[in-house]
Amino acid sequence: MKTLKDYISEVEARKNDERPETVVFYHFDETDRTAEVVIRLLLNEAKPRVDLGKGRAIIHHKAHIPNNQDHLHFEVKGTRFAAINKDGTAHDRSHGIKLQRWAVDGASKHYPDFRVPKDGLIEDWCWPTSGILNEDKSAVILPPSLLIEAEQRIIGV
Repeated sequence: MKTLKDYISEVEARKNDERPETVVFYHFDETDRTAEVVIRLLLNEAKPRVDLGKGRAIIHHKAHIPNNQDHLHFEVKGTRFAAINKDGTAHDRSHGIKLQRWAVDGASKHYPDFRVPKDGLIEDWCWPTSGILNEDKSAVILPPSLLIEAEQRIIGV
């Protein structure tokens, strides 16, 4: 018979084990809204979560929609306060939030393929890098080639 201390140590060790990735295929009629909702709930329940102790956790979500990115949610005592996309941009309106050291270190350690801001400041990196500021720095002036490309994408040419 195990002692309580041995049992607790064994349970804690199992919590920290990396689980192998599992692929599951769900098939349902595309008109069956109930099946879709149930499957989406099941998939949401299976999202990887890293418990960093002291009520702190990082939750990894796969991209929810096409052309979106995987992202991380940061949580303290069950409350999510920030999220970043895989490329380090803000997710879910997290622009301007500064991550604490535990969040930066935890994300870097457990999700090395994510681009985590070293200083913890989540910025919106969606501003065009090829633009220039006007004299009073109040607006971004885009080169004509970039404007033409944007216009073509919008109208689908």
